[in-house]
Amino acid sequence: MPQQILTIVPVTLQSKDKSTTEINPAVLSSNPACMIKTATTKITFFNGVDERIIQTVMRGLKHL
Repeated sequence: MPQQILTIVPVTLQSKDKSTTEINPAVLSSNPACMIKTATTKITFFNGVDERIIQTVMRGLKHL
């Protein structure tokens, strides 16, 4: 089975506030806040990542 190289990019999720008309984007740093390396995977988290995203990725590591 061929190995597919995956690229994980940082994302920022913002809750939608109906009372606010202007959205200020989060400032992302080019320096990772956390990096996880396994034999087959390299995962990088940046500041501003929602905790639920991190938990989902960590659960997914069980299937590697």
